Amino acid sequence: MKSWKLSLLLALLLLFSCGQEKNKQGNTHYKHKLVVYTTDEFRKSGFEHSIVPDFQNKHKCQLEFVLFRNTAELCKAIKDKANYGKYDLAIGIDNSFAVSETLAVNFVPPESFDSELLIRETIFDPALRLIPYAYSNLSLIYNTTQIKNPPQSFGELQDAKYLAQIAICDPISSGLGRSTLFWSVALFGSEGYEYLWKSLRKNIYKTYATHTEALEALKRGECSLMIGYNTTPAFLQELDPLNKDFQVSMLKEGSYQYIESIGIHRGTSKSALCNKFVDYFLASEEQKMVIYKLGMFPANRKTLLPMHFSAIPFISYSVNDRISNNLIQEQILSWLDFWQRLFGYQIALQEGQISWKLESYTPSNINKES
Repeated sequence: MKSWKLSLLLALLLLFSCGQEKNKQGNTHYKHKLVVYTTDEFRKSGFEHSIVPDFQNKHKCQLEFVLFRNTAELCKAIKDKANYGKYDLAIGIDNSFAVSETLAVNFVPPESFDSELLIRETIFDPALRLIPYAYSNLSLIYNTTQIKNPPQSFGELQDAKYLAQIAICDPISSGLGRSTLFWSVALFGSEGYEYLWKSLRKNIYKTYATHTEALEALKRGECSLMIGYNTTPAFLQELDPLNKDFQVSMLKEGSYQYIESIGIHRGTSKSALCNKFVDYFLASEEQKMVIYKLGMFPANRKTLLPMHFSAIPFISYSVNDRISNNLIQEQILSWLDFWQRLFGYQIALQEGQISWKLESYTPSNINKES
């Protein structure tokens, strides 16, 4: 009897000591750490969970994410001089914010990245201080159960039969929203864009802080139309092949290309490790997750596309080059002021949210470096 008790005691002690050793090893698993600034969407979409663990295990490097509610807050943190050297990488900077806030000056190009991997049209910073990883073209998404013959142009979109049916994103907080605003300026000019939005105002249901919030409103049937990514219906069908409720109308005036990028902070002391992460992040295997988590095209041209994405017509008629970087930087405050006066009352606030105010973008806060 005593022998049995003694054996049990020894077994428990051995099990306990093994557990202690495992915890001890777990605490010392990571030899390095990278701090990454990004938006909530990186986590909520599942993108973080799908690619980060493998990199951490392979390089014994912990990735610590500092999350911001939207692109505007991420941008503000990047430009804050108090944050210099406090982070290593930033993920989720889109081309509209990058240009209007001259964000590229806060980053350095990777040392050995092969730019030939990228789809050429996605490179909006020739110096590759901001490296594209995802893109889509702006379009009109519509609910096929509510609309059978969608608008084919911005002119048709002004029709009164679409009263309070269109969801859009706010250019003060959202990259999609800012790209939408630039799209209208590129098409109709610095005066014509105002007439367009004044004509569309009656048909706008609400403006949203993020693409996800606007899409959820469309999926709930609160509105029947949304200005969004032309890849979204294919993305929804990849998640659920039976979901054919949403389709795209590529408005005949031309499209605007939306691009998201990653950058290595110029204040990092871990350049070599940052370069490894960029190489990993842009590899074709990891780029697949851009499709399944973000619902956009991957920037790596060698990434194989699934069936529904392969069926999306190639868009060559993008109007990004009709609006210069200099014009954007000169006029951004005026454009945002107009938007705030026209649509500020329609912003859809989630519980606990605080509406973004234009004062966040006073001239003193805009980086004038090029």
